[in-house]
Amino acid sequence: MVEKWNRSINLVSRRDIDRLRSRHVLDSLSVSAHLHGRTILDLGSGAGLPGIPLAIVNPQRQFTLCDRMAKRIRFLRVVKSQLELANVDLLEQDFGAAATPKCFDTAVARAVAPAGKLWPMLEPALNSGGRVVVFSSTQMETADPVAVGAGEDITYHYRTERVAIPGSDQPHVVEVLERP
Repeated sequence: MVEKWNRSINLVSRRDIDRLRSRHVLDSLSVSAHLHGRTILDLGSGAGLPGIPLAIVNPQRQFTLCDRMAKRIRFLRVVKSQLELANVDLLEQDFGAAATPKCFDTAVARAVAPAGKLWPMLEPALNSGGRVVVFSSTQMETADPVAVGAGEDITYHYRTERVAIPGSDQPHVVEVLERP
């Protein structure tokens, strides 16, 4: 479905379409062990990555895929229907511009923004003990926790975790920010 729709609405980079499985799907699944709780937000879902693969392998969890672009949400409606994903909700919204009640245990963000910029936007929507998992650069050895949220009141615990991607020799790193 991504390949078909990508021709008209550019869901992923055209140079990545031949690497869809290795670069996008397996990368998306690499954070499954870092999900916490039952309710998961995929911020900036785009082509449904990482939300759709994670929803498939975690049917006991409820996923909300959020994107601000109507054409991407239309695509995700088709995917949800075709795959019969009862554990997926869709939200067309510029997340940072709207107030959201505390309702998520984990928020994931892939290719959206740096962790320090995401925390202030996502923290109000996190349940007690909530966590934000941010996909970081494959070139990143470790992050500087001082840089995350620098100049602001830091209201989270921060760590980086290496994740394994089958078939990839490059290290992948995720940043995990958690409410204390």
